[in-house]
Amino acid sequence: MAKKKEKAAAKEETVQAVEGDVEEDEVTDDNSPEAYTLTGDYRSDYNEICKRSDVTPVLLRPRALTPASSGTEVAEGQPTTFTTKDKYEYLKPCIETEKDEENKDSIKSLYIKGWKVSTCILNVINLSAPQCLTTISLWRVGLDREGLHIIINMLSKLSVRNLLLDGNPECAGYFHLLLTEDCSLASLSLRSNKINCTDIAPFATALSSNKSLTNLSLHNNSIEDEGAKHLAQGLRINRTLLTLNLSGNKITDGGAKAISDVLTTLNLTHEEIVTRRKLISENKSSLAADEARVGSGLSATGRLNRFDSTPTFGNSPSHDKYSRSVSHKPPTTPGGRTKDRPGSNSRTGSHTALDKKGKGGASGKGNKKQDKVEKPGTKDGRKSDLGNKGKDDKRKGAADAKKGNVKKGTAGKKFQEEKEHEPEVVEFSNPLLESNMSEKEGKIIVPGNFALTCLNLNNNGIGDVGITYLYKALHFQENSTMKRGVRGLLRLTLKNNKFDQDGRQYTQLVDIMTRRDPFYEQPIIEEDQSNLTAQT
Repeated sequence: MAKKKEKAAAKEETVQAVEGDVEEDEVTDDNSPEAYTLTGDYRSDYNEICKRSDVTPVLLRPRALTPASSGTEVAEGQPTTFTTKDKYEYLKPCIETEKDEENKDSIKSLYIKGWKVSTCILNVINLSAPQCLTTISLWRVGLDREGLHIIINMLSKLSVRNLLLDGNPECAGYFHLLLTEDCSLASLSLRSNKINCTDIAPFATALSSNKSLTNLSLHNNSIEDEGAKHLAQGLRINRTLLTLNLSGNKITDGGAKAISDVLTTLNLTHEEIVTRRKLISENKSSLAADEARVGSGLSATGRLNRFDSTPTFGNSPSHDKYSRSVSHKPPTTPGGRTKDRPGSNSRTGSHTALDKKGKGGASGKGNKKQDKVEKPGTKDGRKSDLGNKGKDDKRKGAADAKKGNVKKGTAGKKFQEEKEHEPEVVEFSNPLLESNMSEKEGKIIVPGNFALTCLNLNNNGIGDVGITYLYKALHFQENSTMKRGVRGLLRLTLKNNKFDQDGRQYTQLVDIMTRRDPFYEQPIIEEDQSNLTAQT
């Protein structure tokens, strides 16, 4: 018994000791920088977290220079669009910020350039960063791998859209860690980072599965032809990247050929074919589940085709054996009429011509009592001038909307607002689930990358052979029927390369790109006045 009492007393002492340690930890955690709750005022939050972290705060400065206040006296002839400060102030380390439009105390952009940023400052920036932060620029700040992991942690908590990490070569082999599954980046700039072909290989692999990045700049690196081939492999599956800058990367004809091949057609590899079969099997199972829900009476409206990631482009048919759609009809009554409109056996998205005349169903024998409804501007079935005026305004507004000149009428204004909100970006499908596929010599051929619209290949070593490859690729996109309604590459820049600018292939390439440029306007040829006078 005595031994049991001693053991119980020892357990109580250990529990009390643990509880004491926990209380001490809680007290210390209250003063830790991680326990601080942001107030929405970035300057005060930043200074408080610096104080709790025992870090000397770096000067915060607005990015845009404000003009001199109107209350100060200005000498005659002196400009008032700037303010003069101490000449050494701009040489001190600082963090430039841009205020958020909605919350003036918070920031939306953060810029650091030209000085070594320690991990302590990066931790403070990470803890004090507001949710509205969308742009981070770290230009030549000596970023290392530890600092890059802090940036990755920051990206996982925020919805940052623009990230600039130019001039940080110590992280050249770790930039692929930025492209995570939950990545929200839309623009990424990695200029002047001494990235070589070995460093770009894992980055290209991560790029192939990325679904958020639309703009990528790799200017002034050393990826060469091998790196260009790795990027071409990443562009086989990626359909979100729109702009790619590869200027100043020592790319020659071999790299140009690899990029050109991706822009035409793709021969699926064995691994890609296996992945394609898995995706088709998963889509079949999901379709069966949807059909089961429809059969059991559950709501399944708004469901697309089996391959919801495979839209139809232009007038291309979608009658392949894997594509099927389910039509949803409105519920009907026992008499065969729809519940939406009595007296009609069928109904489309818009009323039929007979419905517009007010005669009920498709047979024209509707219930006249139901059709007789008082409308605005009518009295006892007789039209008034007010009702006619409203109809005239509506018709006029619709007509102006069709012409693009909306001046009066609520219908025209509504049409214009809906037209402005319509998305113009084409959503590309997974290339492994393309319906426009063909088979040749036992190989499955699918369309190449038609999503890339801008490509910069300036300051490289591309010769006449590489120009020929690029011309063939763009000529294929110009005349291809595999992607109707999608134009493909629209802008291609090739300044300061090694090809002959007077060559035939380059001249034809310029002619194609001039026509494909969305801002190109065909010149109007004016007839000779002498010919006009002779005809008259």
